[in-house]
Amino acid sequence: MFSHDLVGMPPSRLYVGSTRRLAILSVKSFSILLFLCYALNFEIATLTKTIKDTHTASSGEYLTVYKLPDSFMGEPRHLTPIDPRMLIPLGNESIDSAHRNGRLHTGSILFVMDVSGRFLLLKRSASVVTCPETWSIVGEHSVVGEDPSDVPLRALKEELGLLVANTIVTIHNLTDLPLYYIRHYGARNGYRIDRQLTYLWLVKLNQAQEEVRWTLDHEVADHKWITLDELDVWLREDTKNDEHFDDGNKEDDGPPNGAFCHYTIRSLLRTGIDRLKVIL
Repeated sequence: MFSHDLVGMPPSRLYVGSTRRLAILSVKSFSILLFLCYALNFEIATLTKTIKDTHTASSGEYLTVYKLPDSFMGEPRHLTPIDPRMLIPLGNESIDSAHRNGRLHTGSILFVMDVSGRFLLLKRSASVVTCPETWSIVGEHSVVGEDPSDVPLRALKEELGLLVANTIVTIHNLTDLPLYYIRHYGARNGYRIDRQLTYLWLVKLNQAQEEVRWTLDHEVADHKWITLDELDVWLREDTKNDEHFDDGNKEDDGPPNGAFCHYTIRSLLRTGIDRLKVIL
C-alpha cells in the first residue's frame, strides 16, 4: 500500500508581514490550510479523487518492459505474487511488440462498482486481436513513466469516457502484491505471449450506474452491471470450459473457449472475487 502521513502540526501562532504586525492563526484554521496543501499532492493506494484530477499519460502506448532477477529459477507460476521492486527495466516497447516478444510489463484490472454494489462487465468487440467477443472487466497497461496507482483513473477516463467532472471514486488495492499473469497464445495468434505483473483494484463510484454518463471505448461492444454473486456464479459456470492445466504455460491455439475467453483470465477474475468477498 502506498500512503503518506500528515506531517507534524506547526505552531498555531505565526508572525506575518514586514510591518511586524502579528497575525494569530487558530489551530483549526491552520489545520485546514495544511490539509488543502496536502490534498493537492497526494498519492496513495486507497484514493478518493475526482475524474478531473486525472491526466492522460504523455508516453502514449509504449510500455516499460522488464525481466526478473536471476534469483528466480525459471518462470513463475501463473498468479504468483511478486514484489514490483524486484523488476529490472530493459527499455520501452509498443504494446504489440511487448506481446509478440513475450516481454514482461505491468498493468491493472479494475472491478468497478457503483453505489448499489453492482459491477461493470464489458464485452470486447469483434475487431480486437485477443479474446474478441468475450466478457471481462476494465483493464489497462501501465505506460512509460506511469505509477501503478495512477492507472485506474486514467483507465476510467480513456476506456469509459467518464464525462461527469464531479464523479468521485475511491480506489482500493485488492492484493498486497501484484500477480504474475502469463498466457501463451499459440500459432493462431502469432505465438503472442502475455506476461504481465497485474494489479487488482476495486473502484467504488459515488453514484448509481444509471446516473453516470458513459462513453465506451471503440473496442467495447456491450456492457452490463451485475452483482458480485451473479459474477461469481457466471464465472463458476464458465469453468466447464477450463483447460486441464493449472498455469498459463500451455499454448492455446484455439478460439476463445468460454464467455470469459479462457482459463487464465477466469482464474485472475476469480482471485479478485475472492478478495472482494473478504473486504465488502
